[in-house]
Amino acid sequence: MSAQLFHFLFPEVCIVCGKLLMPGEQGCCSGCKEDFEAFPDSRAASHALMHSIQLHFSKGYGLFSQVACRYRYYRHRPLQKVLHAMKYEGMYTLGLAFGRELGTWIRDVIPPESIDCLVPVPLHRLKLVERSFNQAEKIAEGIAEIYMKPVRGDLLERCRYTLTQTGLPVAARRKNLDDAFRTSAESIPERILLVDDVVTTGATVVAAAETLKRAGAISITAAAIALTAKE
Repeated sequence: MSAQLFHFLFPEVCIVCGKLLMPGEQGCCSGCKEDFEAFPDSRAASHALMHSIQLHFSKGYGLFSQVACRYRYYRHRPLQKVLHAMKYEGMYTLGLAFGRELGTWIRDVIPPESIDCLVPVPLHRLKLVERSFNQAEKIAEGIAEIYMKPVRGDLLERCRYTLTQTGLPVAARRKNLDDAFRTSAESIPERILLVDDVVTTGATVVAAAETLKRAGAISITAAAIALTAKE
């Protein structure tokens, strides 16, 4: 049974373990959420994410003013199951919940007054039809509730259909995203918070940030729910 159907039939139970959710819990119970590997603090998370991007992309140096994430991402762990339900099973409310949590978590390293708007990493229109929503946009909307800043999904377009990045080596990830993004906006806000769900090598956020920088953005900050960890 898919997570979407399971949660439709049993909306008040945990996606991971099936236990009844308590008041305040959404999608995942607090017990399973304790198995998510959270960074000890937002500054440690920022350092780990920036190091990962710069390790894979020398152009990462100076491209981002700041980066942030909340969790380390491992395969076959509860966080993967929840993010998979959010991304592929239509459970967009999880994106909003993750976004609110991420926005609260990163406020000390990325103060709201340091950005003008949030830009979600876009899906190609064919993938958007397939999934019915963009998970990065829902995460951005959740952050926006905390930051009180606009979400500008119109600023960046995924103009080329790309293969999934999952399983691709670093060089292939880079090539897969060549000329994948464009912007047709007449003017670009100077300070942008770029939002994605999971960062592995950073290929997607680097390609998106470069497009926004070429269009006139001065400062790009990147935020994601999780950073893929080595296993």
